[in-house]
Amino acid sequence: MPAAPAEMRSDQPRRVVLDDDRDAPARLPSAGASTRVVGWFGAAALAAMIAAHVVGAAVVDPFVDPVSFYAFVPFGGELILLGGSLLAVLGLVLVARAYAAGLASGVVPVAAMVVFAVAMVLVGLFPTDPPGAGDATVSAVVHRVSAGTAFGVLPLVGLGMAGTITAPRSAYPGRLRRAAWVLGTLVAVFLAIHLPLAAAGSGIGAFGFLERAGFVIMIGYLFLLARTVDREAGDDVVPTLAGAGAGAGAGAGGVSEGRDVALVA
Repeated sequence: MPAAPAEMRSDQPRRVVLDDDRDAPARLPSAGASTRVVGWFGAAALAAMIAAHVVGAAVVDPFVDPVSFYAFVPFGGELILLGGSLLAVLGLVLVARAYAAGLASGVVPVAAMVVFAVAMVLVGLFPTDPPGAGDATVSAVVHRVSAGTAFGVLPLVGLGMAGTITAPRSAYPGRLRRAAWVLGTLVAVFLAIHLPLAAAGSGIGAFGFLERAGFVIMIGYLFLLARTVDREAGDDVVPTLAGAGAGAGAGAGGVSEGRDVALVA
């Protein structure tokens, strides 16, 4: 009678999953709550600005004239106020979520965002002077100062959040810090060029284009704030069926394909 084969032993680990792995489903990136809020509010604000461009297309040159000139066409002022108010509410929602998640601390981020929100509303409440007007009115001064302030304080929010996140879970805090510095630099350069020209009764030739580009950049920056909150708070991942399958396989015998452990074959 043939002899039984010798028992083979191996010190090489086999890939298995133990019972404690069954309840840890795989997770994939997803759009978190803050990112979705930016999508909704940002799209609505853009829609308001696009509508203002449509109703004022015959009288406002988007390359030269500022967005504020739409206040002098039917419903243009209301659309400007709507867009600014939507971004104001969006900013307050984002900073509230950042504090709730422990991603912001101190007074700087919330104070800067409150100033941003108030400034965005004032931009719509106080229209600028019509084309060809003489000395600036109080309304025009409030409008212009509010617009510059809104852009000027946004970098402080990002820097404050990035400084609070000392143990980042993703690359987004670093991206937010760099974006804040870039935005602050761009605003400083723009004001350094524009203010002397405006004081002399002139201005940047492509002011309208730059202002509209700045509006898009503002929404992009708020999107980055939201993405940072979602990634660092862990609100941007969803479980997949792969994890459930692993759990089912382990349910029968307590062992299935998974992580490496040392077993004897």
